[in-house]
Amino acid sequence: MHIFICFRIQTVAIIGGDVSGLISIKCCLDDDLLPTCYEMTNDIGGLWNYDANAIDGKASVMKSTEVNTSKEFMAFNDFPPSADYSNYMHNAKLLSYFHLKPNHHPLQQHPFINDNLPNRIITDSVIIKLNVKEFTSDGHDVIFDDAIRIDHIDCVLMATGFNISFPYLNEFYSIYQR
Repeated sequence: MHIFICFRIQTVAIIGGDVSGLISIKCCLDDDLLPTCYEMTNDIGGLWNYDANAIDGKASVMKSTEVNTSKEFMAFNDFPPSADYSNYMHNAKLLSYFHLKPNHHPLQQHPFINDNLPNRIITDSVIIKLNVKEFTSDGHDVIFDDAIRIDHIDCVLMATGFNISFPYLNEFYSIYQR
């Protein structure tokens, strides 16, 4: 019998900093994986991050949208919303709740929110960087528009939520199938 023990931390590229992306980061950290989150906009929250300007490939709620699910039902299991939040939150309040989450355990030791959001590259355990240009043909490296390359990604997790689209996804999938 052969036993293989891997001492290298497995790296996971998470595409999207929306709700599913935030939860994916937490789950990766819970399982001792090294997540790297790639977000096409300059903020987290996905469609809950209202934007009056339409961005191709990004869904957005209307300015007046309130959630139709109670805060208790949609809360992070280890971080309930404050008691003073209304039961059915306005999208801006929900987004503020998402911004509190990264400062809460276990993400607090892996910061990925920066005041200079459009230019952020956090060099701790979680990295957020804009503008993924391509994955290499072996699928293990990521190259950005500014030619910076992140080596060896073990897994790509699509956490794009409501609007599942990503540049070159079909090309990447066809490379993977070969």
